[in-house]
Amino acid sequence: MFPSIKGIIFALSACFIWGMIFVIPQYMGDFNCLEVAMGRYSFYGIISASIFIVEYCRGSCRYPLKIWSKALVFSLMSTFVYYTSVVLALRFSTPAVTALILGISPIAIAFYGNWKLKECSYRSLMLPSLLILAGLVMINMPHFTAVDSPLEYVLGLLCSMVALMAWSWYVVANAQFLKSHPEISSNDWSTLMGVTTILWVGLFGIVLVLFSQDNAPAVHSDWTSFFIGSAILGFVCSWTGAFLWNRASYYLPVSLAGQLTIFETLFGLLFVYSIAQELPPLMECLGIILLTGAVIYGIRVSTHSTVQHAIT
Repeated sequence: MFPSIKGIIFALSACFIWGMIFVIPQYMGDFNCLEVAMGRYSFYGIISASIFIVEYCRGSCRYPLKIWSKALVFSLMSTFVYYTSVVLALRFSTPAVTALILGISPIAIAFYGNWKLKECSYRSLMLPSLLILAGLVMINMPHFTAVDSPLEYVLGLLCSMVALMAWSWYVVANAQFLKSHPEISSNDWSTLMGVTTILWVGLFGIVLVLFSQDNAPAVHSDWTSFFIGSAILGFVCSWTGAFLWNRASYYLPVSLAGQLTIFETLFGLLFVYSIAQELPPLMECLGIILLTGAVIYGIRVSTHSTVQHAIT
């Protein structure tokens, strides 16, 4: 069956897990977003290192330096380049604008992936991409606010674009890499990415200490919640989410996988409104319907294109 139902299930499962990122930090006390990121990726690295040691002792998860260097680059782009850009974008612009630009990633991934791999016609991507863009505007429109500083706003837009490019590059390059190296299992690749993340956690921590405007350590009240939240983000959202997405990347065309990433946003909204025990406003409901319809249409188009390609 094309595209693989198994691949779609893996992709949706990964997006479901990633959607938890929108709500878990709310239960981690008074820690700021950079501290949450450091906690998340520290646990991701520690858990991955533990898995690696066990697997290495069993005689598996042994790869040459060339593979490790790829994991090092991919972990940099998918974690700290992406997340730091998001944090800066939220600081200098507005959450609505940042969410809108980052929400374009399914479109960017679909077109960039199709440009790299030539999986379908660009015409088949136009309608679902326009529907996704319209849905994103409808969801974020109620949250747009006035801009206080045009210069900071432009800087925030640039940071959002950097995050968008980093994530889009990672998704496409990661899919290409895994499909060209079938000997690397999904769990091994997630583990290698996590182990190499330890290096970036250390370097990023040093930069924060050296260039922080306030060198006095912040006083926090709820370390238990922080460690529990970091463990969930590190193991469930990072390691398990990467494992599921790697599995999906084996089965799905990149153009379709890119469109499915919009479900991270949809699941995030589901979690937010479920916890608040509220229904989204009418405009957001219409936007969600558009996004869902766009992806369903994209799946049908991808199925037709893949079948036609197999026949010819």
